[in-house]
Amino acid sequence: MDTAEKPAHASGEQDGGPGRGAVRRATALAGLGSVADVAAVAQLLTTESRQGVLVAGLLSVVTGTLGLIQLYGQPIRKRALVMVALIAVGAGLVGAMAQRYYADATAAPPPQPADVAANPAITPPRSTPPPSPSPSLSPSPSASPSPSAGEKIREAEATLHDQDYLDVESGRIGTVVPGESDLWYVSPYRSLWTAGGGEYPITPVDARPDAEACARALAARDYDQVEVGKLSPGDWACARTAEGNLVGIRFPAIPANGDAPLRISYVVWHATPAG
Repeated sequence: MDTAEKPAHASGEQDGGPGRGAVRRATALAGLGSVADVAAVAQLLTTESRQGVLVAGLLSVVTGTLGLIQLYGQPIRKRALVMVALIAVGAGLVGAMAQRYYADATAAPPPQPADVAANPAITPPRSTPPPSPSPSLSPSPSASPSPSAGEKIREAEATLHDQDYLDVESGRIGTVVPGESDLWYVSPYRSLWTAGGGEYPITPVDARPDAEACARALAARDYDQVEVGKLSPGDWACARTAEGNLVGIRFPAIPANGDAPLRISYVVWHATPAG
């Protein structure tokens, strides 16, 4: 009777002894290694993060090795095969990433100008210099005369909608360009301002002006806007531009309300003294 009970008692001691704790630790390491393998493969297929794949692969190898150590001396079962598989997969991933790092490190970049200067043995690619122009064919520079005061620069027409800015020298209409935009139309109030909220002078005049008449009118009356709704078709106004030139503005028609655009014609003259 004592002999029959001993094997059962010995088997119970083995199941509850250190061997069972080693099996539990090996199982936990197998789970961790499996997660690391799955994470490494996922990164390899999606983001191709070399660093992430390398770290996950190394973790799989380490957990598999530790698991085998925990199972040392025990019968070869499914857990041991799982550890071997973890080590194999992790080692394969680590090897693949190491090969990519080595390939990048050994790829020689093309020589840079600084490398050529530091190492005379490097021969830069030769380029054929363009032929120098013949002295006989070179155009002789001619000095263009500067425009005289009061000389006409531009004459044009424009249609302005609400919040449109106009550069009278170029005819550009759109949003404000500092130092270039000259006139600004605010349609709800049917008022024409100079750019910058009236930074430059503007004033109505009695008849079609020339450059000198505009200069005299602006010296006498320095307003920041013209109320277009109070003008009559055919009336004129004068203004200084952002470049310091003069512009005469004609209003061929007056908008009936704030929703209608403003049509103007204008003449731009080269800068003249104020007064």
